[in-house]
Order: sequence, then C-alpha cells, then structure tokens
Amino acid sequence: MAKLNLTLGEVRDLVGEGVIFGHADFVCRSIVRLDHAGPSDLSFVKGEKYFAAAEASRAGALVVPQALGGTQAHQLVLSDPHAGLARLLDWVAERQRGKATGIDPRATVAESASIGEGVAIGAGAVICEEAVVGDRAVIDANVFVGCRSVIGDDAVLHPNAVIREDVTVGQRTIVHAGAVIGSDGYSFVSDEHGHRRVPQVGGVVLGDDVEVGALATIDRATLDETVIGRGTKIGDMVHVGHNCRVGEDVLLLPFTAISGSVEVGDRAIFAGRSGSSDNLKIGAGARIGACSVAFKDIAAGETVWGNPARPKMEAMRIQVLLGELAEMRRELRELRADRKERKQG
Repeated sequence: MAKLNLTLGEVRDLVGEGVIFGHADFVCRSIVRLDHAGPSDLSFVKGEKYFAAAEASRAGALVVPQALGGTQAHQLVLSDPHAGLARLLDWVAERQRGKATGIDPRATVAESASIGEGVAIGAGAVICEEAVVGDRAVIDANVFVGCRSVIGDDAVLHPNAVIREDVTVGQRTIVHAGAVIGSDGYSFVSDEHGHRRVPQVGGVVLGDDVEVGALATIDRATLDETVIGRGTKIGDMVHVGHNCRVGEDVLLLPFTAISGSVEVGDRAIFAGRSGSSDNLKIGAGARIGACSVAFKDIAAGETVWGNPARPKMEAMRIQVLLGELAEMRRELRELRADRKERKQG
C-alpha cells in the first residue's frame, strides 16, 4: 500500500492535468488496487475493461479516463490514467526513498574523486580514484564506482551495483541492485594451447534517463565504448555484450541476451528471453518476439518471432504446421501402406 495523504486537488496538481468530479478537498490516504480499495483510498482505472470493477469498488476516489456514472466515488478524469499513475508514483517513490544527503562514515571515497553537491553515499560504498559523482546523485550501500568513472547528476545507483572503471552513467539514470556495468566482454583466442583471454580495455557509456534492471550486465568494449542510448530501459538479468551500440528509447525486456558488436536502432524492442547472435544490425523500431533469437540482420520496423527469428506471419504459419505434423505423419503412413498394397496386388 502506497501512502499519499493528499487531497484529490493536490493529486491533480502533481500529475499536471485533469478534471475533478466531486470534491477536490477529498483526502486520499493511500493508492490501492481497485479490489482492495476502501472509502479513504484512491485507485486507478486504466480503461473501459475495468469500468465494471471500478463501479463495484469501495474506493473513495478514482482516476479514470472518462467520468463514470455508476459510482459514488470522487473522480479525477485524465487523458491517460496510466501515465498519471506513473507521475504520482514517482512522487511516492521519492518520499519513500528518503535518502539523507552526505557521505556515510563507513563509505570509502578516494581523495582524488570529485563529489558534487547534495550527494548521498551509503555505508560500504567505494568511490575510486578520479571518479566523478554529479550533483544530487544517490550512491546506495555497497556500490562500487571504479577509477575515472563518471556518475551524472541525479543518477541513482541501488545497493551492490558495480560500476567498473572508465564507465559513464548519464543524468537521471537508474542502475538497480546487483547490476554490473563495465565487466569484461567474453572474448578469447583459441589455439592448441587453450583459450587466451583478450583483455577489454574500453569503456561503457549509459546515456541520460537510462534504466538498468537488477542483476543486468553490460560488458565494456574491447577498445572504444559499449553505448546505451538515451532513454533506453533494460530489464532484470539482461546481458549486453561488448562493443554493442544500443540506440535511444530501446526496450530490452528481462532475460534478453545480446551478443557482442550488435547495433540496435532507436525504439527497437527485444521481448522477454529474446536475443541475437553477434555482429548484427537490428533496425530502428524492430521488434524481436519473446524467446526469439535473431541470427541475421533485422530491417527497421520489422517484427520477427521464433528461433531462428523469422517474419512474424511466416513464423506463425510454421507453428501451425508443427501442430499438424502428427496428423500429416499418420496420413503419410496410410498412403505408403496403400501404395505398398497396390504394388503387391
């Protein structure tokens, strides 16, 4: 349950729009899902699919896409209730975080590091030589920031995140717990003596407003930089290989695995458990379906599915045929038996 203690009018002011039906001074104690909401709670209705549940709810106030006639609840009508919920929850999250500024005495900060104003650095954090931490950045407990790395203004690094050396983290970028940015790429040269590791001496650049999920890994480049573009959102346990260049506003859903030296265009989407082989180009706006693996370049705007990934309709036709294989096999056996009988006759 997310505590609010705001009037409906204050909620409208926070989300920046809306028309109130009912009383603007109604106090919303908490934000609660429709089926759990009580007379002092605020709940959200994303669309027409939920209208019946909203009218049956005991919520004292509702955020809705249009005014509803079958409820006594106070209503705040928004053009996009889901976006409004996101803005309101941003405010709630900031209050819940409640980080005091300053450097915890149990943190280790190198003398050559540069620390901005209003920074919060938690217990056990390590800031190495020549690192730069921007204004109002939050470095949670046990975070490691390597030599010469740069953490942008208002960035948030959650507990146990690892930012290796020569990594740039953009402004307002969020790195969740346990993520590793700048680990060595998987690169080996094999000969009769075994496998010799190829050192990765480049860096990683995360653009502004990027989000990296828990336990995700982004490998450093061999020579230059692995790049994640502005606004890209990376889910939990995603792997981005060395030398990749991921564009702006890309979505990499949880468990995605992208091999080294792949170029991903702006606004492309990799659905859950999808991936690609190395040295590919994924066009802007391309969509890789869940559990699909790309083994060749994907054109801009194309939607692919399957393993190996194919154009979606082709892949779906193949899937339908797979379901018919047992019947086709039975019919083939009958045809062969009939042919054999005719030959014998």
